[in-house]
Amino acid sequence: MVHNIRTLGLPALVSFHTVARLGGVSAAAKHLRMAKSGVSRHVSQLEDYYGVRLLERGARSVKLTPVGENLSLRIRSILAEVDLLEDIAREESSGVSGQVTVATTPEFAGFVASALCGAARERHPDLKFVLRPAYDFEDLQDPGTDLAFRLGSVVDDRLVAINLGAIQMCLVAAPEVVARWPVSAPEDLLKVPCLVFHGAQTDTVWTFFKYGDASPIEVTGGFAVRSFGVLLEMAAAGHGYAFLPHFILQDALKSGAVAACLPEYVSRSYPVFITFRPGARRIARVDAALTLAEEVVSAQLARLELP
Repeated sequence: MVHNIRTLGLPALVSFHTVARLGGVSAAAKHLRMAKSGVSRHVSQLEDYYGVRLLERGARSVKLTPVGENLSLRIRSILAEVDLLEDIAREESSGVSGQVTVATTPEFAGFVASALCGAARERHPDLKFVLRPAYDFEDLQDPGTDLAFRLGSVVDDRLVAINLGAIQMCLVAAPEVVARWPVSAPEDLLKVPCLVFHGAQTDTVWTFFKYGDASPIEVTGGFAVRSFGVLLEMAAAGHGYAFLPHFILQDALKSGAVAACLPEYVSRSYPVFITFRPGARRIARVDAALTLAEEVVSAQLARLELP
């Protein structure tokens, strides 16, 4: 069957992938700088070839059928492999240069940047990095992203994942908050103002460990935001207790802007992974970035101090 794919060609796959990603034929045509009729023709070619309907066409938008969803995932992987072949061929002659695009959470982006910047400039001056900070995980089957840092877990078994170390959470508050609402055990947090990492509600569960015993506490407060950076600012301003990753707390703890609370309790450890598509290391620029990250980011994580 493989030899028959020539009757479709990559343009049809690209058109369908773009329609699926952008949610409409018009948007895909504009993105690809094609006529709408050309994009529609490509999608129809795929539907005729496979004998199935891939899109449910509405007046203003399209929706993928279940078969279309599955085919879209496969096509995305195929296009990623095509881009991989082009990168390998190009970099065989040019050496370590070009742009590496990295996905990571917003606060960890700063940690990664500080770890990588000097070392990359010294070892690979022609290598450039673009960081894409977002809490939502980037799909690494999209060829626009070369690698990603994941905190906690990697759920996509199509990816290679390398463990670089771990982070922990720490309970902190401004000194005046500690003086006004002292806490000596996790359950005391039920009676004090708490600042919650969440984008939809103001309650969550913080879990503390002492001698291996877990103490999950359902805290609530009047303020929640899906940003550890904002929570740190709010905690330092005296608005309540916050449970934050230790890699963003180093300067605030040293300056006294916040104080560590319940030091005899610890959080669970969250592993830090660097993830990438199989075969990505065959690209010189990606392999250089991965090697650098394995060395300097893991070393930076190891040097972090728990309060």
